[in-house]
Amino acid sequence: MRCISLLRLLACTAVATTPGAAVAQSFSDPGLGLGAVASLSEGASSDGTSLGAALLVRYRLTASLGLEGRIGFRSETVDDGSGPLLEVLDLPVTGTAQLFFLPRTRVQPFLLAGAGLHVVKTDPAGRNTDIGGSTEAVFALHAGAGLDVRPSRSSAIHLDARWVFLEPTAIPDLAAAGYDVKPGYLSVTLGVTFFR
Repeated sequence: MRCISLLRLLACTAVATTPGAAVAQSFSDPGLGLGAVASLSEGASSDGTSLGAALLVRYRLTASLGLEGRIGFRSETVDDGSGPLLEVLDLPVTGTAQLFFLPRTRVQPFLLAGAGLHVVKTDPAGRNTDIGGSTEAVFALHAGAGLDVRPSRSSAIHLDARWVFLEPTAIPDLAAAGYDVKPGYLSVTLGVTFFR
């Protein structure tokens, strides 16, 4: 009897003195995550919105700072308003720094900035017959903002918008030839990440 009372006392003491880490645990503890995104993008001179996708790795350095690496693909048709001029296939490999706000909550807005190497294949289209037709590696910066929603401590759903300052050689060549085209594109992505 006395042994059972002592065990109860020890159990109650252990429960009372255990820190409430699980209850107060941040939704942004450092850790590694793998995921994927689907994207809609529209270039400054594209003929409309195009679909894309990417695989990603995210790493939360601290509650407020994160890193992300992506490898993906997208395509677009460059148009000056009078018809297609260029078919573009873009395979970006990017690195992004993220600054999170409200890191201990389930909904975390963030800012992002980074750079990437884009393997870009261009082919002439429409009335453009000689500009393009090459494959090149192009360095480009990007910046934007997003929202991270944490359904659980091991998963995240994220939405972001970023402007990519991509300028393959064919775009300034078209502009120099008198076509009204501009570089860069806006990409809006929706994705999911699972953390270890």
